Amino acid sequence: MTGRAINWYLQRITGAALLVLLVMHFWVEHFSAEARTPTGLTFEIIQRRFFNNHWFVAVDLSFLFIALYHGLNGVRNILLDYTWGVRMKKPITAMLLLLGVFVAYWGVTAFIGNPHLQQISTTITANR
Repeated sequence: MTGRAINWYLQRITGAALLVLLVMHFWVEHFSAEARTPTGLTFEIIQRRFFNNHWFVAVDLSFLFIALYHGLNGVRNILLDYTWGVRMKKPITAMLLLLGVFVAYWGVTAFIGNPHLQQISTTITANR
């Protein structure tokens, strides 16, 4: 299988995965029982629920990586559709790869650098 075919399949697979992750995200964040209370869903409730369950962190990190690949691969495909894009395939790919690594790092540090996550990790470690 060629690299182009793999990218084509991965674009479809990540698109389907994004649909599933988006539905999961909306259900948890907007349609859960806590969202239907008279006070509504507050930031504190989201933070407490999110950082007490590592599955939420895993789903959101997966969402980040899959969305980055899907989006940047889509931009790459669009740019390579142009005549000048074909001639600049390697620089375009390198630029988008660097952008993806930077945004992934930025997104992961948003989770790791979050004081709520650090506090819960410390609490979990202390309880062992």
